[in-house]
Amino acid sequence: MAHIKIQLRQSAIVKKLKKFPATLKEIESYLELESEIFGYNLITCKKTFERDIASIRVVQGISIAYDFSTKKYYIQDNQNNEHNNRMLEAFDTFNALNLSIELSKYLQFENRKSAGMEYFLPLLNAIKNQKEVNLSYQTYWDKTPSIRKVEPYLLKEFNNRWYLIAKDIAKQAIRTYGLDRITNSDVTKKKFILPENHHPENYFKNSFGIISRDGEQPIQTIILLFDEQQAKYIKSMPLHASQVILKDTGDELLIQLEMYITFDFEMELLSYGEHVEVIEPMVLRDSLKNKLQTALDYYI
Repeated sequence: MAHIKIQLRQSAIVKKLKKFPATLKEIESYLELESEIFGYNLITCKKTFERDIASIRVVQGISIAYDFSTKKYYIQDNQNNEHNNRMLEAFDTFNALNLSIELSKYLQFENRKSAGMEYFLPLLNAIKNQKEVNLSYQTYWDKTPSIRKVEPYLLKEFNNRWYLIAKDIAKQAIRTYGLDRITNSDVTKKKFILPENHHPENYFKNSFGIISRDGEQPIQTIILLFDEQQAKYIKSMPLHASQVILKDTGDELLIQLEMYITFDFEMELLSYGEHVEVIEPMVLRDSLKNKLQTALDYYI
């Protein structure tokens, strides 16, 4: 219960300061309103607020400073605004799941709720504090769980599921663990040292989802043609950070991507059905053609 209140309060502080700088009194008034919404007492004192600022800086990477001339707190310029926004979105989603009973009747979530979210905050703290974790983990093809000793590096969300990116200590390799396949998590007291040139944000920089092919295959130039029905969606929600619009006629949208060709990316393209055509490369075009032909054969 306590950690939920802390997370709600810190998310509220960031949301308030993202709009405008504010005095401590103004922040307290905002927290009072948020308390009514979430059903928790989020009202703070200066000492607690200072601890929150320190925690926000470490966990969310957002620096909050104080302007002595205006007596207001503000968020300092940050190079990683997009990452911060996505982190805030993730926390907002997590917080929404913990709304008071009075408000829960106004929300309807998918019945296919992802399991394992109880491990989210403990794993996030383990990443922050560089603590080894013992995972009891059961893949979809294993009958029983096994223990994996890992160094946690990153939590990544994809398709409404959360994944832990960590180094398997026994195999000395980076692995991806779905939180829904974790049956138990034990954060140990043993600290680990981050590897040199540690940049977890780059693990999936050239990938669509959670499958990385870094060093295994070259990055491909991918050209896709979408029809009018999907064009607006693709423009508002790009498939990848590298997306560039080559042509937009209103009837068709031609885009270019620079990324790895992975299984999850192919599944995404197949989900668009007749609304997308792969122009290049031929290896991707042929792969999708074969998968579509196999599917068609089931109905012939």
